Amino acid sequence: MPHLIAIEASESQRRQLNEKIQELSKKGWPLNGRFDSDKFGSWQALFENAITPGLFVERELIVIESADSFGAFPDELINFLEDDKADCVIILVFNNDSKNLKAVKDKIEIIKPEPQVPPWKRQAWLMDLAKQEKFAIAQEAAQLLSESIESQEELRSEIQKLALYADGREITVEDVESLSFDEGGRAQIIFLDSVCDNKPREAARALKYLKAGPLLPVLTALTNRLRPAMIISCFQGKYQDDALKACGYDPAKKNYALIKSRNAMRNFGAEAIKKFMAHSARLSFLEKTNRAEGWQGFEIILWELMMKI
Repeated sequence: MPHLIAIEASESQRRQLNEKIQELSKKGWPLNGRFDSDKFGSWQALFENAITPGLFVERELIVIESADSFGAFPDELINFLEDDKADCVIILVFNNDSKNLKAVKDKIEIIKPEPQVPPWKRQAWLMDLAKQEKFAIAQEAAQLLSESIESQEELRSEIQKLALYADGREITVEDVESLSFDEGGRAQIIFLDSVCDNKPREAARALKYLKAGPLLPVLTALTNRLRPAMIISCFQGKYQDDALKACGYDPAKKNYALIKSRNAMRNFGAEAIKKFMAHSARLSFLEKTNRAEGWQGFEIILWELMMKI
């Protein structure tokens, strides 16, 4: 009888699946087949196949895609489930959550989506991930990646690629700029730096390119870049350092985003930063409704900031 492992839907699902297959293979359960649920059609048919392992195979691993289609797990099969020492292990890949397995959740392994790391903790998360994988990444490089790439799974993949390229040395900002961004990504970096450094001509040139794509990623990147400036504008004295540290920016260490945010504070002042961030929150909300103002609305608040209106 089989042991069941369910993997719920998420952007990290395929990585979680591959990691579990590799883990089980090392422990003696080789992958014997990947099938769509349509091949079996029901839990009963799946279990009938599971009790007849492949020829010359004592242990086997089977992957079933789109397991949602089986429906709720039937009560009559509960007693046929085994623990993780079973000869047959079945990994069930779900397109949603694993609520169909509610009746047996205590008898099987359920792999949940990877917890999402909030934006202000992404840099520390990347640094920890690099440490776990036994390679090094500069703090500024981790900050640049965390600000520029929204997807947590894409961040994980990107840092692995950079580690291979660095080949034992520390991953630098230059590595990130060279390898992690296409022309659009580099245009975004130029745009963010130009805004903070109050270089409207360079910002306008980069924005012209960025306007060919969606607004929200650019709006998010700019508000992320200006977040330390917002904190500095709201907290004074000893509270400022505490607030920055709480959000992942250590004032005692060299930090690319913090340096650029301080430039923005010097160039525009606290009240202008607060005003821009408030307008950005409004614009972000409207983008998700039928009242979106689009790039025109973004340019209005951007040039109000840079022209100090």
